[in-house]
Amino acid sequence: MYESNIYIKNYATIKKYAGDIGVQLDKFDNDHKLKHNALLRAQYKHWRSIQTGVPELLSVEDKRLLGLL
Repeated sequence: MYESNIYIKNYATIKKYAGDIGVQLDKFDNDHKLKHNALLRAQYKHWRSIQTGVPELLSVEDKRLLGLL
């Protein structure tokens, strides 16, 4: 699932950042000079929601981007 997603590939690094998932992704983007990518972020949150069993990680906008609505 989402094999080429940079956030999933760097999960170990991202989880070390303090803050909620959005803050962690912002910090990762800033450290790696990446532009905000809503689709990649939605994929990462979806992957995390499956890993953790917490579907609330996905916002309505995330679900819309992924075609889950």
